[in-house]
Amino acid sequence: MMAGSVSRGRRGARRLLAALLAVLTGALGALVLYYTSLQPGAAVVAAVFNQNALVTPPPDFGQVARAVTEQRVPIPARDAPVAHLDIYTPDAPGGKPRPVILWVHGGGFISSSAATVADYAILLAHAGYTVAGLDYSLAPGARYPVPVRQGNAALRYLRANAARFGGDPDRIVLGGDSAGAQIASQLAAVQTDPALARSMGLTPAVPRGAVRGVVLFCGLYDMRTVAGTGFPALRTYLWAYTGARDWTSYPLIDQLSTTRQITSAYPPTFLSVGDADPFRSQAAELASVLKADAVPLTTLFWTGTGDGLGHEYQFDFDRPQARTAFQRVLSFLATTSGS
Repeated sequence: MMAGSVSRGRRGARRLLAALLAVLTGALGALVLYYTSLQPGAAVVAAVFNQNALVTPPPDFGQVARAVTEQRVPIPARDAPVAHLDIYTPDAPGGKPRPVILWVHGGGFISSSAATVADYAILLAHAGYTVAGLDYSLAPGARYPVPVRQGNAALRYLRANAARFGGDPDRIVLGGDSAGAQIASQLAAVQTDPALARSMGLTPAVPRGAVRGVVLFCGLYDMRTVAGTGFPALRTYLWAYTGARDWTSYPLIDQLSTTRQITSAYPPTFLSVGDADPFRSQAAELASVLKADAVPLTTLFWTGTGDGLGHEYQFDFDRPQARTAFQRVLSFLATTSGS
């Protein structure tokens, strides 16, 4: 019986070893796919992104949400798939037309949706704005410049239909977070720099003066220096978005770099980043260019917070810094949009 027990023990050990080898082989295969094939790598990263709730709203959010109405509208765009806008308006009756905010969500260009930042949009709407969240097409299914084309079409729609939603077509603010901050910042440049618009085959959707401001959180703004930030999975994001495995060799890479597209006509800008965000240096680069071109600039760059404010800190209203950032945004909006 002892010999049988030993034999069974050996067989069990062999099975365990085989199982471990299978797991290791599978993991190695997944890594090979991740580094050599875009589609599986992008799917893995997007799945991780989509598992996490993005906005932690304040305790009174339920009461706020009940005072805001949501509508969803399709936005056709030339040379791009149909996008959608989730439009939020406060229920307060009467009053003068409200400034309009177009918000572009983050997600590394490959994941998330306007719904992931809906709570933030509702908070802005409750503060007295018509807010539209852009549901743009994601990479790698739709690559650059599709989201910018869709954003330009969304601006055109909002200007033409602002009155339907209680909005003022001459008081528009662009906003975005993370990858959405890159898209929003470039979209603002398209409206204010005719040369950039022409190079992209676009006609600015709104008059230059109608874009009253830009709100940017935790974004990437220079594609030639962003690799130095060490941001996780950055290669996957930009490979998916540009279609170039080495995105720095992508022929249109400078179009994506807002730091290289700023002119003195760029709208007043609110720019913020946490002290533990890898994109902190990107915000500093953009701030330097904006100052050099005498663009009105409001910054909220956190330092010495102790526990460290990571990427997308502004959506966690359990943190006092997020609450402060929201109030600073409201002050910026009131000043630049005349609300």
